[in-house]
Formats: sequence, structure tokens, C-alpha cells
Amino acid sequence: MDTLISDHANYEMSARVKDVLRALMIGHWKSEPCYQHQNLAEHRWGHVELNLEWLMSFLDVDPDCWLLALNYACSVMNLTAEKILGWRTPQEVATGETPDICILLFFMFWDIVHCARHINKQPGSQKGQEI
Repeated sequence: MDTLISDHANYEMSARVKDVLRALMIGHWKSEPCYQHQNLAEHRWGHVELNLEWLMSFLDVDPDCWLLALNYACSVMNLTAEKILGWRTPQEVATGETPDICILLFFMFWDIVHCARHINKQPGSQKGQEI
């Protein structure tokens, strides 16, 4: 870490934080108050929100499942290459390893999945073999 980026919050710049930053030779950059466009995390969160809203409306997801949809949207975003990262994925930049995207190719969020039912040991059961 070479720079601490903050949103001009006073609690992040206590005397103890300044001492640690000086000791480790870490720079500090603050956005101006009331200018959220300068905060890169706020900008990225805007993309997450847009993707989440699109996913839930396009697939007609039950509103109670918003957290599952958010998890899926973030996973896809972490496995999607970005121009600003040199066409590498955020996960690759963070870990140094090329991620496996097979799961995104086989399944989509809110897909209907069929699986085999375990053999029902009750005689005369009319249940099908697929659920």
C-alpha cells in the first residue's frame, strides 16, 4: 500500500493514523467534502447498483433475494476484465492468479436447475425422478 485514500473523514486522520502513515511512508489523498465523484469507491458502487437493478429486473428476481443477486453481480464484476486494469480482472490484479470463469459460462443467476431425485423407498410413490 502506497497511498491511503479517504473521503475527508476526520476520524481517519487522528494523530495515531498520521504517525503510522509517516512511519510506513504511506501517502494520503483526501477527496473534497461533498464531492462524491472524486471517491473511486463511490463510483464503483454506482456500477454495482446499476448491475444489480438490471439483473433483478431482467430476470424478474424475487425482491427478497436481493442479497443473492448482489453477491452474483459482484462476482461477475470481479471476474470481468477492465480496460483501466490493462484488460485484466480485478480478482487477477488482487491475487496475481488468472481466475476460472467456467461457472459463469455454465450457469446464470436465477436459472432453473434440474437434478435427479434420490430413490424414494416408499412403495407406490408416484414422484418423478427429476426435481
